[in-house]
Amino acid sequence: MTDPQLDDPWPPTTATLSGSSPSPHRRGVAGGRGAVSRVIVIAAALLAMFAAIACGKTGPNFPKVVELGGCDICPTIISSGLAVGDNRVSMTIADKDGNHILDAQMHVAYYNLNDNKTKFRDETEARFIPVQLSYVDEQAGGETSPAGTDGVYVSYVNFDKPGDWGVEITITRDGKQLKPYPFRFNVRDASLEPAIGDPAPPSRQQVLANAGSIEEIDSSSPPRVAMHRMTIADALTSGKPAVVAFATPAFCRTRTCGPVMDTVIDPLAAKYGDRVNFIHIEPYVLADLRQANMQNPVPAAREWRLQSEPWVFVIGRDGKIAGKFEGIMAADEVDSVLALTLDATAAATPAP
Repeated sequence: MTDPQLDDPWPPTTATLSGSSPSPHRRGVAGGRGAVSRVIVIAAALLAMFAAIACGKTGPNFPKVVELGGCDICPTIISSGLAVGDNRVSMTIADKDGNHILDAQMHVAYYNLNDNKTKFRDETEARFIPVQLSYVDEQAGGETSPAGTDGVYVSYVNFDKPGDWGVEITITRDGKQLKPYPFRFNVRDASLEPAIGDPAPPSRQQVLANAGSIEEIDSSSPPRVAMHRMTIADALTSGKPAVVAFATPAFCRTRTCGPVMDTVIDPLAAKYGDRVNFIHIEPYVLADLRQANMQNPVPAAREWRLQSEPWVFVIGRDGKIAGKFEGIMAADEVDSVLALTLDATAAATPAP
């Protein structure tokens, strides 16, 4: 991936200058002033083209008005909010019938479109992360019910300014590269949820010690009792990194909460043991969901200003957000941030 701190211009592409080829009798030194003039004009055009490239003014044409529908393959950004700083961008690809395409390759190039300019920022191959969707069926005694397959195409990018941005998406499928698809999106000054580097909100969510039963605060089957013993506030003063998962295995709208807990959180908890505090929080009041099918956010979800689920946050020993992941994710994504956090913890710990 290109260094996100660089502002290198988009690599030049082959340019074709229109115009008739000179007739045979005008070729050569004896061609006269007309031939010399054409050479000067072409040279000037080439110089102007390369000057524009050097200034970062070239790039795709990003339409200001996007027509919905009508595309055979339609990519969509599904991240709930992109903001200045480091971002994990999740995208889906759908066919004309709205079915998600799970067998493509995606190349993305990001552009800053502010000030009526098209300035290349970064490019990378997006990673496809598949998932087997499922949910805990409380009406069937807590059985895990499959709900199909899905996946997202993930890329990482640093946005240095808020405002108008564009991404050009090039999709390859069945060995065939499709026409690049450019579209615009907005980058906020700050994200609603805590950003990387922000202090983690010291929430005091309901835990096993003050709940009537584990079922009141966990829809997992079986419940993850060990992840409901410590509040976030207590974890922040424990001197250890923490992983906080906001997920509802039984009531997740996207059917991705259970898979994230099963394939990401549980394996990492088993790997790191008591070196890291693992906390699970149901983002909605379970009693309201069970009795009235009402999604009433718990206080911790409101304090963290979450707009979707699931969310996983890695918190460093210093109490700051080291990484954040929304929706479909892979265990190694979270693990890579957690490993760096533990390395930093070890480096900061005085030798005995």
